[in-house]
Order: sequence, then C-alpha cells, then structure tokens
Amino acid sequence: MTTSKRMIAIGVAALTTCVSGMSLAGTTEPSHRALNRAVTHYLSDHGDLCVGKFSWPRIVTQEDQQAGSNDAVQLPVLERLGLVESTEIPTRLSATQMSSAPAAAVSERSGRLYSLTRKGRQYYLQKKRVTLGAHGQPAEHDEDLCVGRLSLDKVIKWSPPEQDHGHLQTVVRYTYQIKSANWMADPEARKAFPVVDRIIRGRGNLLMSVTVQLKDGRWMPVLPGQ
Repeated sequence: MTTSKRMIAIGVAALTTCVSGMSLAGTTEPSHRALNRAVTHYLSDHGDLCVGKFSWPRIVTQEDQQAGSNDAVQLPVLERLGLVESTEIPTRLSATQMSSAPAAAVSERSGRLYSLTRKGRQYYLQKKRVTLGAHGQPAEHDEDLCVGRLSLDKVIKWSPPEQDHGHLQTVVRYTYQIKSANWMADPEARKAFPVVDRIIRGRGNLLMSVTVQLKDGRWMPVLPGQ
C-alpha cells in the first residue's frame, strides 16, 4: 500500500470511529423521560418507607431502657397509638413466647414483651425486600413495619453514564412525594422516628438517589445485591 493510500485508509478509519462514537453517545445518553420511567418503576416496588422492625414480638429489657435503645424509645409510643401492646415478661416464658421471642432475650428476667395489635398489623408489610445491612452487605427480609410510601415528584439530575460489569450505569437524583400513616402526624411519633420525620418534611425538596443501568435498550433500577 502506498503512503497516500495508507493515509486515506487511516482517515476513513478515524472518521468511522468518530461517527460510531457519536452514534453510541446518542443512543446511550438517558433521556429525562426514560429516567422518569425507571425511577417510577423503582418506587412502585421499593418505595415503602419502613423502620427496620422485621420480627415480632420484640423484647425491651431494663438494660435497653437504661441505654435508651430505639425499641425502648419507640415501642411505648407505638403502644400509646394502639399499634402494639405489651406484657410484663414473667420469670419463665410460655412455650409460645419462647418460640417467638428473640433467642438472645429469652434468658432476661425483666422487661416487657411487645406484640403488634390488629391495627399495627395493617402496617406490617409482608413483602420480600433487600436492604443494606452491616458493612454495606445486602440483607433480605420478608416483613417490616412500614409507615409511608414514596412516589416520584421529579427527576432533578443524573451522573454521566459509566460502564459497570458490562452495563452502562448512572445515579439518578430525584425529589419525591410521600403518603404517610395518619399516626405519623403525632408529635411524639415524629420525635421517636427522626429519620421518618425528616423524610416526611423533605417531600418535594429532599433529594433521593437510585442507580439505574441500561439493559436491553431500557434504563432499569439496580437493587441492592444485584
């Protein structure tokens, strides 16, 4: 091949690469509409606002009360609101209580055993969900006590798409609306659950984020553990 022909071939190759890159950018840069659809899809399945009380009944010991644990603070408020009921823990638990109480608490001799009431069970969502547990590892749960549900307000911005394990990904930042349980209007409940209170107050303003990836030509949410 002569020098002139070689230069022409290189030029054609460079032009082809440039055009291919422009075409790729045009098809992989997400549209606002596509990201709206992805976040809406995510919140339709994973927009429940829950408080991490997976198992019931729950035991609050004297040590918990002295330490001011979450359950020691929150469960009495839920009891006043009619969502749970409690009994004094007897010296010896019954067979039923023994089978349902947390193993670590069975040996405790004093405290209270909290169970969901009929009203409380209305908010005990039985739905498989994955959350980030210790050290950021995904943890799967079948139930949780949930106090509200988020829906999309609007997509605000997103990061430049990057390759991750063979798929383009972007982090979408969005604002939300929330429909919360009526009893979360109670001042003591809002104080006992400060994170929930912050999320309720942040409707329409507080930014949430979700990672989405391009799969088979569609932008889809990436869940913990995927």
